[in-house]
Amino acid sequence: MHASARHALPILVAALLLALTPGRAHAAGLIYSGPGWRIATEDGIHSLSPRQYLFTFADTASRTRLTPYAQAVAEQLTAVTGTTFTVTTTIETPPAVGSCPAEHHMILGVKYRPTGAQGMSRAWNCYTNRPGQPDYHAAWGGWTWIDSEYWYANWFSTNATVNTARIKNAITHEIGHLVGLAHPNTDVDGDGLVEDYECVRTTYGYLPVMCAPGLGGYDTADGGGDFTSKDTPGLRQLVANYGLG
Repeated sequence: MHASARHALPILVAALLLALTPGRAHAAGLIYSGPGWRIATEDGIHSLSPRQYLFTFADTASRTRLTPYAQAVAEQLTAVTGTTFTVTTTIETPPAVGSCPAEHHMILGVKYRPTGAQGMSRAWNCYTNRPGQPDYHAAWGGWTWIDSEYWYANWFSTNATVNTARIKNAITHEIGHLVGLAHPNTDVDGDGLVEDYECVRTTYGYLPVMCAPGLGGYDTADGGGDFTSKDTPGLRQLVANYGLG
């Protein structure tokens, strides 16, 4: 697997946040996984708030490059979850690791090799610490750096259509982490190992866009950047989990 297809696991930003309580994943009524999707409970996220989330940008260059992609993802998220996701023109500096941005802000940026490794992007997400409130452990917001190498000539594929679709998928993947989805890799072949690209596929053979370490999602001109039929149940469950504990 070429490193350009990889995406780093999200990291929980923990300032003023509580660690995941042991056994919390078994709270009554809460569901955290299904065929081809998984909620990022390891990052403290159990649900998605019904209140509006805002996409902002790390700098003007990131805003110029990412706005069209962000708009497409925001429209999907709004349609699937019923929560409004709005793309703004706001420039907002990402916080230091160990801190969180303003509530319900998701900062998008482009940077060359943000993890130091070739072709790897990264998302940092936060959850809400309001014990006893409906939004306890709901996605708070966060930020992501998308590797600028993706826009180099034919980075993902020599096929221009596939290459464009995979850039869109990579951005959707990282935003998916911010709203509370994790990598859904599982032991599909029953060999006792959970491996790269080992995820439940759609009826037409596509990997979920959240599958690690990348290359998930549709690779067609009209499908690139879309959450697949395996991802969307996870988004809906994030909403269903809200207020349940």
